[in-house]
This record gives sequence, C-alpha cells and structure tokens, in this order.
Amino acid sequence: MNTKVISYFAIIIFSFVLFFLIQGIGSLKKFSFQDDYSVYLASDKPHDLQIDFKYLNSSEVMLSGKRFFYDEKFKLAIKSFNFLIDKYPDLIDSSVHSFLAESYYESQGNFSLDVTNHVEKALYLNPSDTRALSLQGLNYFQQNNFEEALKSWSIALENSTNNKEKESLIIAMNLALKKLKN
Repeated sequence: MNTKVISYFAIIIFSFVLFFLIQGIGSLKKFSFQDDYSVYLASDKPHDLQIDFKYLNSSEVMLSGKRFFYDEKFKLAIKSFNFLIDKYPDLIDSSVHSFLAESYYESQGNFSLDVTNHVEKALYLNPSDTRALSLQGLNYFQQNNFEEALKSWSIALENSTNNKEKESLIIAMNLALKKLKN
C-alpha cells in the first residue's frame, strides 16, 4: 500500500476513536433513534416502534414527544412524556402534563381517568395552561356543563398567544353560548 492511503486510513480510524472518546456510544444511539423513527414514518405497514430513550437528555425526550404529538403518533408521544415524567420528575412543567392529557384523549377518543388526571396536574402547576384549560372546557362541554366550559375557555382565551387557538376557542365559546340559550 502506498503511504498516502495508509495515512488517510489512520486519520479515519483516529477520528472514529476520538469520536467515541468524546461523544461515546450514546451519540450513535441518538442517530439510531432518529433513523428508526424516519423508517417508521416512511413505512406503510403498521408496527410498534421500540423506543430507547436512555441515551437522550430531557430536552431531547420532550422534543421527541412533541414531534410524535404533532405527527399524530399519540401512543409514541405518551411513551415519551411518561418516560420524561419517570426519569426527570423535577423538570416537569404543566406543558408535559397537558401534552400527555391531549395525547391520551386523541388516542383513546374520550375523557378517561388518564386525561382528567393529567389535566388536573397541568392546571395545578399552571392554572393558565391553555392546552389544559381547552381540554377541561371540552370535557365540561361534553357533559353539558356549558357555564363551566365557558369559564375554562375564557381563561384559556385570555392567556393564549396563538391566533388559531384563539379562533378555535371563540368558535367553541359561541357554540357553548348557543347551547346555553337553548
């Protein structure tokens, strides 16, 4: 072999060794996690994605949970948020519980005990959490308790910074007002 090829080969090996010394195997696991999820999304066949979060930090788990949520992969979002609660209990804020509540609602299609428990936890941590208040209002609305629904939604509307969310809340509130008049 020529010395130039050997030196390039040595540089490549040295780079991998240096990478493992600095980053460790966890970084490869993070790349593997991203690749597994990309394959999962591209697949036409329904299957369960085996998730290994232990190589992700709390921010990465939260971002994964939100990505699963917005991709409408609610069971994966539930796994993410539950892992986050179990592994990092001191870092949990109301948004974790409100995303988890909505993920349970979307996957189960009703206000189960899981949904209501996480709505309550979210509102305990932040009484103005708009996602939790919106869910609470919807629960009241479905129970024909229109006054309570309006209260929850009006607090959510006051605290919302998202225009689309505000529009949805106004539409829901108008519907509750019509039901209340009947």
